[in-house]
Amino acid sequence: MTHIHCIKIITLAFILTLYACKSKVSLGVKKDFNTGLSATYKNMVPDKVFLVMNNEILHHTDIPLDESFLLVNDGIDGAVVKNGQVSIGCSLKITDNKGEILLDEKDLFEGRDVFNEAEAQMLKCTINTGAPMKWDEKYDVSVIFWDKNGAGKIENNVTVKMIDIP
Repeated sequence: MTHIHCIKIITLAFILTLYACKSKVSLGVKKDFNTGLSATYKNMVPDKVFLVMNNEILHHTDIPLDESFLLVNDGIDGAVVKNGQVSIGCSLKITDNKGEILLDEKDLFEGRDVFNEAEAQMLKCTINTGAPMKWDEKYDVSVIFWDKNGAGKIENNVTVKMIDIP
């Protein structure tokens, strides 16, 4: 191999490395070990994931039937900002232990999906419980947040158990 040929290869490798550094892709998983809530993310990274009910962070997944709770991703980084705003989508799917779909909302934020950059640091989805859910049954909850201006996505999954009001 000639000296010139080696320089060309090294230069090309350097340029490819610079390009790879510029197009940063963030992949990973966050988990709340108290509840089993997981967040699988790509290009939109949550700092923390947790469940909230009655303004308190939950450390369990027992939810009283007919109550609501929040699924929260806090400290979001990576959404594409345009003119100080981000555009986020949110889907919600609830299935029972037989795999039957009880609820499948494609985009809960549709028509209200543009937020100031600061507002999009915490992404929340309210999950309402009740009929056809049944007491002492478990349900899989899947919430997906995605960046409508980019390729970012956070997929949350948790299994909750319906209980009688304590």
